[in-house]
Amino acid sequence: MRKLIYLSTLLLLFVLPVMAQHPLFPTPAKVQNGKGSFVIGKNLQVQGNGGYADKLAAGLQTELKEAGLQSSPASGTIRLELTNDCKMADEAYTLVVEPNSILLQASSEAGLFYAKEALLQLSRFGKGNVRACKIQDQPRYGWRGFMLDESRHFFGKEKVKQYLDIMASLRLNVFHWHLTDEPGWRIEIKRYPKLTTEGAVGNWHDPKAPATFYTQEEIKEIVAYAADRHIMVVPEFDMPGHATAVCRSYPEISGGGEGKWQHFTFHPCKEETFEFISNVLDEIVALFPSPYIHIGGDEVHYGNQSWF
Repeated sequence: MRKLIYLSTLLLLFVLPVMAQHPLFPTPAKVQNGKGSFVIGKNLQVQGNGGYADKLAAGLQTELKEAGLQSSPASGTIRLELTNDCKMADEAYTLVVEPNSILLQASSEAGLFYAKEALLQLSRFGKGNVRACKIQDQPRYGWRGFMLDESRHFFGKEKVKQYLDIMASLRLNVFHWHLTDEPGWRIEIKRYPKLTTEGAVGNWHDPKAPATFYTQEEIKEIVAYAADRHIMVVPEFDMPGHATAVCRSYPEISGGGEGKWQHFTFHPCKEETFEFISNVLDEIVALFPSPYIHIGGDEVHYGNQSWF
């Protein structure tokens, strides 16, 4: 126990000074600290250099006001620039903070968006004061994801948007949306209405809980909301296993099973099964522009054969 306390204390002594110098999270690739700080005041001017930069600048002005960070009468300029610098990586950005001005630069819309999110994070941390610095950053990984399982625990549209806002703040770019599994089916499929009238009933804690699911219009709204934050939505459609919610809705394509595993899989030897899967995928593909769909589920063995 003493060793644990000792190690924890050493860790805090190491981490806290680092956080004091670099409050931005995730930690940027390169930071140079300057002198003084920029005060976000009521007379602040936020401007872009045209197109997407102007749109982002207008949004930033609104976000700063909504966050209540403009209590000071100070003035200053924040400028967002989308450049043609071919040396910058696709999602990279530069953020230069001086006492009278802040400059955000990137060669891509995603990079400029991340610069804006980094500035918002620094502004909130300093309660309207942003210390002078120069930050040069780019993501370490191309795929930076977060998964939300709504088959077992349904959250709803507004909560999902909150998660997407948090992801944007942390420069995450892939939202893995787990919408189907044993407890419930959570996405409207117009060709198969019983997936939501029956398959959406229940959750992890209560198998008889009222049906909860997303309409196709809600799905489109959330996908667009994510795209505005440079987040790709990857839906999950479980098969051949974890298909209980489907099979209790359409038992004619159930693979059978007993006890806990009743209706756990699709029937692999019926044409109706593959017709169902194809029709469902047609509607899912139309809703999600992502080039990826996660086809989940376990490996299932039938005799000497395996079906994946």
